[in-house]
Amino acid sequence: MSKKRRSERTGCFLERRHGCLRLRFRWQGKQVSRATALPDTSENRAALRKIADAVAALIKAKKDPVQYLDDVARPADAQIVPPAPVKGPTVATYYRGWIVERKPLVRKALARDYRRHLEGYVLPMVGALRLADLRPKDIRGLQAELLTRGLSVKTVRNIISGSLRAMVGQAIADELVTRDVFAGLKWPEWTPPEPDPFTANERSRIVEWFARGRFGFPQRPGSRGRTMLPHPPFHAYVHLLFWSGMRPSEASGLMWGDVDLANGVVHVRRSRHLFGYNAPKTKTARRAAELFPETVRLLRAIKALHVQPDTPVFTSTTGTPIEPKSFSEHFYRAQRALNIRPRGLYCTKDTFVTTALEAGVKIAWLEQQTGVRYDTLRKHYGRWMPREAGSELRRFAALDRSLFGARTGQFAPPDGELEGANSASTWIPDAVGMRGGGLEPPRVLPH
Repeated sequence: MSKKRRSERTGCFLERRHGCLRLRFRWQGKQVSRATALPDTSENRAALRKIADAVAALIKAKKDPVQYLDDVARPADAQIVPPAPVKGPTVATYYRGWIVERKPLVRKALARDYRRHLEGYVLPMVGALRLADLRPKDIRGLQAELLTRGLSVKTVRNIISGSLRAMVGQAIADELVTRDVFAGLKWPEWTPPEPDPFTANERSRIVEWFARGRFGFPQRPGSRGRTMLPHPPFHAYVHLLFWSGMRPSEASGLMWGDVDLANGVVHVRRSRHLFGYNAPKTKTARRAAELFPETVRLLRAIKALHVQPDTPVFTSTTGTPIEPKSFSEHFYRAQRALNIRPRGLYCTKDTFVTTALEAGVKIAWLEQQTGVRYDTLRKHYGRWMPREAGSELRRFAALDRSLFGARTGQFAPPDGELEGANSASTWIPDAVGMRGGGLEPPRVLPH
């Protein structure tokens, strides 16, 4: 190496960087730079030249110039500033690491939704932004764009308030996001779809169709084409769904170690979805569900002589566990054959819940049986629940008869009926003949 180049390596140089001056030199084989807040002017270069000469002299004497810059060379007119802090990863870069971490921690279906939502909708729009630069206006812009594409409010809400919020929540824990980027986010009013249960007649016909139906089995050696035979596990599966309140994924996840036929109980410990076993959907979904004697009889009929605790209860014609999405094709075929308005497999649960409410079961028992909390039952199945308003209004008759249209001496209650406001047998005048005057008595709307 020439003496000229060797001397340059022991010097300190002034450079312009983003409009400001900085010092650059090599020390112990590494490139070192120190930025300043001084614009590139002749006056500032002259001020910094003295510091650069001192650094060069220290390097030549093999003394630490970095310590000198940090402790000594900080005149007010040539303040050396530290490099700008790194802003952190972009949304897309952070997502790639986050999804790998989340995959083993969540249900398979949820991990799939994360990928679909974030890769399909979020990253194309805000993936290039730094996480630290993410602002509430960026989230509102994403929301507006997705809503204008024709996506339903529920879908957009799942994307932003579900998947994106989960990722940003982890970024906050990693101290990469320091603000609430969802602040001020508002949603259009959305009404969830109502339950769509089958009628009693439709239910009976569908169950009977699976009892008599024939299904294709794999081709056997020496046979021509597929063999069409009845498949009792399909019949038992549909009967259980209609008469237990279990979700299709929960029924598909049953193993014989979960079934107590002697006591007529099944223990829900897992679910099956996307060709894999997962934990139950919610904490309350892990439960023991009672079975009707007819369901027990059907289960006993399909139980093989030698089963292991981990043997699936319900199998397809190929011997693998029933996959709810695949089984739906048989379920739709049954409805087409019976000329029944098509509904999804989950409507079997709606049918059980509404039937149970019409039968007058206790809500606490229904919570345990279905694994659905009371507030959710009230939200989705409220119109099937027993109404108590009419019976409670009777208590006001003891205080003011005119509330029920009674006039002086008219529709007088029998003796002893108006004993107090808390009397359980408070009298209510008959509705006949009351339309001509006063208020009509409250009526319970038909279910």
